[in-house]
Amino acid sequence: MYEFEEFEYEFSKIYKRLLRLELLLKKKIIKCSLSVYGDDVMEKFEKFFDNSKIYNKYKNDSDNRNYFLNIRDSRDIPNAIKFTNIINILTLRHLLHFIFTEENFRVKEIAQKFYVKENINFIELKKAKMPLINLRNYIAHFDFKKYQKDKNEYLQSLLLYEINLGCSLGKYDSIPNDLGYKPVISKIIEKIYELAPELFQKDVPHSVFPYNKDRMIVDMYEDIAVLNGYEYGELKSQWDIIRQKYRFNSKKIAEGVENLESDPQLSLFDETHWS
Repeated sequence: MYEFEEFEYEFSKIYKRLLRLELLLKKKIIKCSLSVYGDDVMEKFEKFFDNSKIYNKYKNDSDNRNYFLNIRDSRDIPNAIKFTNIINILTLRHLLHFIFTEENFRVKEIAQKFYVKENINFIELKKAKMPLINLRNYIAHFDFKKYQKDKNEYLQSLLLYEINLGCSLGKYDSIPNDLGYKPVISKIIEKIYELAPELFQKDVPHSVFPYNKDRMIVDMYEDIAVLNGYEYGELKSQWDIIRQKYRFNSKKIAEGVENLESDPQLSLFDETHWS
């Protein structure tokens, strides 16, 4: 087995979580900033946009173009669009630099919309900044040795940001990391039902959610399992997870619970809906 094959599955899962977090950061920065400052947004964050250490990172030496400056200095683009376009090209490192250094971003009107938790421990968040950036770099470059060295710290930093921004499992009221060491799949399915019963209900369509309900259950299973001691390579297959979902539903139906799916309909098992 090649070295990368041992970590390929694990890295793909973590990269997905990192990408989801990056996209959410960009979306929230743009939405919160524009809602508070409107067309004055470029002026309010002038210090960031005039920082040569940042904008020089977006220079393409092959054609001598700087994508950051091309947007910032354009006379044809409205300020709100400039801000949106620049935020969307930023790396994770610079997104975090923005939220922690820009005084006009750290105002109450923005913080209340940006974070999902009321009491934010900013010292803890700032401390987790570099481990999160390192995790992003190690995953992107398949640096297994550095990833393994402080793996728990890196994954805890990712979870901390997910919790505070409402990303992935962070959208729920409690973090399901108290199920015991490597709980059986049925126990994890029970926890998912407790957190999001609507994923099991037959009168709640897939269209209500960002994507297929069964795929969401699979993602939640994997996140919860890893939080409770599993390695990514030890996880059950998606087919095993969804079969367990229907066993769980059958048990609940027998107990008198109504409105649960009893047969796989438009689920993970329907190959026509995989695209």
